[in-house]
Amino acid sequence: MKIEYSSEHLLWDHLDDVTFWIKDLQGRFVWVNTTLAGQAQCSREDLIGTRDSDWFRNELASVYMEDDAMVVESGQEILNKPELVVSPDGEVRWHATSKYPYRNREGEVVGSCGMSQPMETEGNLPAEYADLSLVVNYARQNLASGVTVQDLGRIAHVSLSTLERTVQRHLRITPQELLRRVTMNRARHLLTTSALQVGEVARECGYESFSAFSRAFKKAHGHPPGSLRSHMGSLPRSGRDQMKGTR
Repeated sequence: MKIEYSSEHLLWDHLDDVTFWIKDLQGRFVWVNTTLAGQAQCSREDLIGTRDSDWFRNELASVYMEDDAMVVESGQEILNKPELVVSPDGEVRWHATSKYPYRNREGEVVGSCGMSQPMETEGNLPAEYADLSLVVNYARQNLASGVTVQDLGRIAHVSLSTLERTVQRHLRITPQELLRRVTMNRARHLLTTSALQVGEVARECGYESFSAFSRAFKKAHGHPPGSLRSHMGSLPRSGRDQMKGTR
């Protein structure tokens, strides 16, 4: 079913710090404002037809997609939900995100729409919010040294059980799964945007054994790392660079 939108949506292009999008029932972008396109470092047209899970650096995509599905299925909105978002410079920051069911003229839900903006009072957020953004940032920035779940708990100054509860509550995954996603998304990003050899990518992601890295990558992405590089090398630049940022 085709989703209609009007010239009024162009008003969203004038909000520099607010991202806005419309998605279909399958979670694919139908329309985005220029702020979201700018954060993703691509054109509006490049984003159309893609999903959050297509974003190379977005290990938090599953949370966004589950919220989209809930809005579509329930017909109920989500208002000002604190949400971790990876900025174009790679930092993890808190945004306030709202989502609504998107209806056609007959009132049928044909998708979802949403907006997200930085939380101006981030410094006054509850302690666990600060802990979680610190944990994700630390994991992203220290992969080469071989980050462990114990490291995450230590950097946040919380017990492993508290870390587990915090990550589960906000990201719906375990700390170990968070580390795996950060690592595999970093690996994919390096393979598709850098000139590093596959073995060098493995070391950058904290792997001393190339075979262990290759097995983990194949399990995560369905193919070995070398084949991804060969495939991506045949794509035009817009395809290789697509979705390097986040919303």
